[in-house]
Amino acid sequence: MRLSLRALHYFLSAADRGSIARAADALNVAPSAISSAIDMVEAEFGLKLVQRYRAKGIQPTASGITLMRRIRHVIEEYDNLLIEGAELRTALSGKLSIGYYAPIAPAFIPAIVKPLVGDNPDVRLGFEECDNVRAQAGLLDGAFDIILFVAENVRSGIVCRTLLEAPPYLLVPEDHRLARNRSVDFDDIAKTQLVLLDLPFTSEYYRTLLDDNRIQPPIVATASTTEMVRSLVGAGAGCSILNMWPATDQTYAGDSVKAIPIRAPSQPLKLVLGHLDGNPRRLVHAFIEACLTHFARPGARDLIVS
Repeated sequence: MRLSLRALHYFLSAADRGSIARAADALNVAPSAISSAIDMVEAEFGLKLVQRYRAKGIQPTASGITLMRRIRHVIEEYDNLLIEGAELRTALSGKLSIGYYAPIAPAFIPAIVKPLVGDNPDVRLGFEECDNVRAQAGLLDGAFDIILFVAENVRSGIVCRTLLEAPPYLLVPEDHRLARNRSVDFDDIAKTQLVLLDLPFTSEYYRTLLDDNRIQPPIVATASTTEMVRSLVGAGAGCSILNMWPATDQTYAGDSVKAIPIRAPSQPLKLVLGHLDGNPRRLVHAFIEACLTHFARPGARDLIVS
C-alpha cells in the first residue's frame, strides 16, 4: 500500500488538533474518513502513531511526533510545488530554450526577443543552432521549449505555426555579369558556377531545384554556414541559391553581394515555429506571440527576395 497525500493530510490535521472530530469539522469530512486515514498511516509504517482516548481525543506517540515533522515537510513541499508550477505557467520568468534550424536566424531573432527580455528581467533565454531532425527531437525530448525550423517531415505531436515562405533567389558578387539583371531564370543559372549551402534538407532542396529545372551547373564549393557561402560568393568563387536575405549586402570579409530574384515559380522554403500541443506556460506563449507578431509586420518581408 502507498499512502496518498490526502491520508497524510488527514492524519496530520488530527494529530495537530488532538481530535478526530475537530479535524473532521475543519476539513469538512466525516470523522470516519479521518479515523481511516490514521489507520492507513499506522499500517503503512507498522507503528503506533497516536493514542486514542474515548474522552480526551488522541495524542501522538513519540514515533508519531517524529513522523509528524516529516509529514509536515512533505505536505509543505507539495504545496510549494503547486505554487511554483502555477507561477511557472503564468509568470514571465524563468528560462526558455529555443532550438533553431534557420541559417539567418540572427537577422530576426534579436528583434523578437529584445522587448521580451527588456520588459521582463527574470527571463533567461538559451539558443541552440541545430539541424531539422535535432530540433524536432529536442522539442519532443524536452530539451527545447520552442523550435524554429523548416516545415519538412514534421513529427507527430509538434504544433507548427507558419512564419514565412521564402522563395529561392540567386546570390551573386557585386561585379558579376548578372548583377544588373532585375531577375534571372534557370538558363542563366545553368551557365554559372555555384557555391551550395550544405545542410540537412537544404542541400537536397537545392539539388532537387536544379534537377527539376534540368540544369547541371558546376558546383565549385559547398559550405555548412550561410555566411561562408556568402563570403565565398563575395570573393568571386561562384554564385549561390539561397532563400532568406539577412538585410545586408556585406559579407564578413567586407565584399558586397547582390540578391537576384528567380523568375521561374519554385517551391519556397517554409519557416515555421514549433511547440508541443497543450497549454504552454506563459513564457512559451509570450515567445510564440512575439514571433507571430514580428512576422506579421511588413518589415518581415525584407527577409525574402521577390
